[in-house]
Amino acid sequence: MKNKIYNISQKDHAYIKSDWSIKFRNETIRILHKNKIINNEVTELEKIHEYINDKSLIDYDFESGVNGITKSLYEVDNKYMLLYHKFLKDLYDKLGFDFYFQESPTIRVHCPNAKNQHHYPRYHSDCFYGHPPQEINIWFTLTSNKNSGFYVIDSNNSKKWLDKYNSDSKLFIENAINSKEFNNKGDSLAFEVETNLDKIFLFDPLCIHTNQPRINDSRLSIDVRINPVENFVDGYVGAGRMKAEFKPGGYFGYHKQSIKEI
Repeated sequence: MKNKIYNISQKDHAYIKSDWSIKFRNETIRILHKNKIINNEVTELEKIHEYINDKSLIDYDFESGVNGITKSLYEVDNKYMLLYHKFLKDLYDKLGFDFYFQESPTIRVHCPNAKNQHHYPRYHSDCFYGHPPQEINIWFTLTSNKNSGFYVIDSNNSKKWLDKYNSDSKLFIENAINSKEFNNKGDSLAFEVETNLDKIFLFDPLCIHTNQPRINDSRLSIDVRINPVENFVDGYVGAGRMKAEFKPGGYFGYHKQSIKEI
């Protein structure tokens, strides 16, 4: 990663000790109650698929791999955002450098027995979808699971695998969508991220990764992307429907201020 994580690691991924997972878990439960996704007495997120009021919300849209519960969490309230900014301030203290950050956190929900579960695995790099290579990806779980089901390939093996497709990300994604053998190859190269409620995981966006289908339990997680101010390069636009602009104040992009400025 060429010092991308600075004083944390010289590698392309790292774990950082953190107590934020439980705080975000509690706030996510509050939002799920507020949005009437689950009844107020339900707190066991690992079994959210059993308690959800509208069972169709666990099913994935095949193209995006996103289900209805995840979509219901796209917009959170001011209390949740205050927690998010406190988390980022703490991360700033730990990392020791200023960064731009994703306007809102992405809260992902994966449940067993969902329709279109065969969307996964789908190996990809965020850079395939227009994200800047200067970013740092942050991932952490909100649930206590035996297995995370989140698989990551180190940057060296990611590059070697992509090179076999002449660095053609569109061809790579096409194979990821259509070939079970292709994804089995990814499984053989990847490691599974730890399921720790007391750690967050940071990794290079060039690392190819995927979610895996849930079998027995539900998993909720948060992912966030930050971009060091000193490394920032303008001009990156997302390849998705929203055409996110990865710049301060950009459309569906970064917050208008860096974390140091808040």
